[in-house]
Amino acid sequence: MKKNLIFLVFIVAFGTSASADALKNSLTHIMHTKKSPSLVDLGNINLNAKPKPIQKRKRSSNTVIAVVNGHKIIKKDADSYISLRTRGHIKDFDLLPKKQRIRLVKELSVPLLAADAAQKGLTPLEKQTALARMLVQKEAQKITIKDEEAKRIYKQMTQQRLLNHGAQKIPPFKQIKERLKAQIIEKRVMAQLMKDVKIEVIE
Repeated sequence: MKKNLIFLVFIVAFGTSASADALKNSLTHIMHTKKSPSLVDLGNINLNAKPKPIQKRKRSSNTVIAVVNGHKIIKKDADSYISLRTRGHIKDFDLLPKKQRIRLVKELSVPLLAADAAQKGLTPLEKQTALARMLVQKEAQKITIKDEEAKRIYKQMTQQRLLNHGAQKIPPFKQIKERLKAQIIEKRVMAQLMKDVKIEVIE
């Protein structure tokens, strides 16, 4: 019965009566031959198994993941940015869905495009001022001012104001604490920048 079923399947698959007759003769010969050719064993195939997902090749940190107006964005920068945005939950740019990867690239493009616009639209003095502010902000992030230090400066300011009769009263410490810390940081950054600087005033 099984041999007849195989025979019918092959006839349907190969179509025309002429080819079916030739196939019939060939199969009849095979079935009556003691040493029939070996067939592929399909008995161990798991038909319920799910196909394994195709894994992408892991890209190196220096791989260019996008080009924006000629600016190359490398994977290392994108990985750092997404790690910062997700607080370390996602550290690989390639793990994001395509729409989120495009959105992240757009966010990374903002400072690049702003720099291009600044090069075209700012005067040399304005560029220097912008760079100076960026440098001060970057250095300021490295400095931490404790409340005790800010209180000490606050007391000095209060005593100085008391010596100057009629001077405006200083607001409470809690009210100006953060602003006072910012001023201390700014002075400290400026002192670092001016260290070992040679200045020559020409008359």
